[in-house]
Amino acid sequence: MIEMYVKAGQAHKQRDDAVVIPLLGGRKLSESGKLLQQETGKALPSFLRKQDVSGKFGESKTLYHVEGSLSSRIVLLGCGDEKLLTLHKLRMLSARVARELDAGGARDAALYLSELSVRGASLADKVQAVAEGVWLGLYRFDKYQSSKEEQEKRRLRSVTVMIASRRDLDTAQAALDCARAVSAGTNFARDLGNEPGNVCTPEFLGEQAAALSHDKLNVTVMDKQAIEAAGFTALLAVNQGSAKEPRFIVLEYNGGSDDQAPLALVGKGLTFDAGGISIKPAAQMDEMKFDMCGSAAVLGVFKAVCELNLPVNLLGVIPSTENLLGSAAYKPGDIITSYKGVTIEVLNTDAEGRIILSDALAYAAEKKPAEIIDFATLTGACVVALGGQATGLIGTGEKLKAALKSSGEHTHDRVWELPMFEEYQEQIKSEIADIKNTGGREAGAITAACFLSRFVDDIPWAHLDVAGTAWDMKGSDIAAKGATGAGVRLVMDYLLKRNA
Repeated sequence: MIEMYVKAGQAHKQRDDAVVIPLLGGRKLSESGKLLQQETGKALPSFLRKQDVSGKFGESKTLYHVEGSLSSRIVLLGCGDEKLLTLHKLRMLSARVARELDAGGARDAALYLSELSVRGASLADKVQAVAEGVWLGLYRFDKYQSSKEEQEKRRLRSVTVMIASRRDLDTAQAALDCARAVSAGTNFARDLGNEPGNVCTPEFLGEQAAALSHDKLNVTVMDKQAIEAAGFTALLAVNQGSAKEPRFIVLEYNGGSDDQAPLALVGKGLTFDAGGISIKPAAQMDEMKFDMCGSAAVLGVFKAVCELNLPVNLLGVIPSTENLLGSAAYKPGDIITSYKGVTIEVLNTDAEGRIILSDALAYAAEKKPAEIIDFATLTGACVVALGGQATGLIGTGEKLKAALKSSGEHTHDRVWELPMFEEYQEQIKSEIADIKNTGGREAGAITAACFLSRFVDDIPWAHLDVAGTAWDMKGSDIAAKGATGAGVRLVMDYLLKRNA
């Protein structure tokens, strides 16, 4: 991650390679732009008259060696109608201009985007959004490219978020520190998701968890022998078809008081999912390396919490395995007895995520947490319902769900609630076991949540189905193609507000 700073100062006095000035719709300059205009004489007015520049959102024009400015270039960044600006649009603008500056060879830049007016947003909100946009927008996963040409093209080394008054420097610095931690956690989750399945195995995932370092963090990684001794039989059943041993990962962060019940985060860690005997179609099966993005989100949150040294108690639980077709693979028609003792009739071996989560949720519930949030790339049905625009939200904790919805709007890491009426539970009733692992085609995302609900007891619980949001093979302004880190910014915002 590049270095970022906050500073108060006038645009014409900055010595950075580039100074980025907002240009609103109708060629209206921001306050910093107006002052720059005064100090540089006729250069800006002349440019605005002669050039085809309107202030349209995302449009940019660069002026080089403007007389009266100490910077080698001034970038006029189109921000559109100020009344329509949102925090997410600030992230988008910051990401776009950061990539443009990087490609253009600028080594350092000063951004005046936080001076824009965003309805309902504080200065801290705007500074955090700008910084997140830069860090998330510059993310790349090029670890396995033998040619280093692309890496060598990167020139941008530092970005300064400019603010109007020195009195606000402490507030802005705190917001920048928060953005740094949240972005680091998100990009860590992206790195884990983008790793190929032959690298990111359950063992590798356990090593990555164990490598997280903090004096308030304890990490336990159970191997197959320890998993057998603990009785996580549902996880073991799914693992039968793989030559790679499973892992059961437990993270305990004790930053709060001793009498504070932890918040439990549970993440699905399927490091590769071929579907088992109910094998998936060959097309795009390579993307099933992303089936562990729920676990990546949990680890990303823990990384961010450790960096911020938050005064909270967290419990993380990750069941991890592959779902393959070895000779010992579990089969349609099998009956599994889970860790909780609930028996499961297997109708489809490709509905394995809920099976391994049953052990993890039951284990988490035993610890009596205040709330449980699980992250899982659980169902194609959720993708059909919501596409890639929102994470599915289902659960029993009404206050928890409401808070997650609010954080989703604030971060643009959005959620959309689906119902879980009692009638849906009928679809997972089994005639020969307690429940079956699929309720059929209708309401597939909901019946999967109904299955999970059998393992959380009466603890407030929110299920986040990130199947549509955990990866994006088209990419976006703030996410390169591949894993997105969905859920990290959402839950970090929830934790920060919960702690406040």
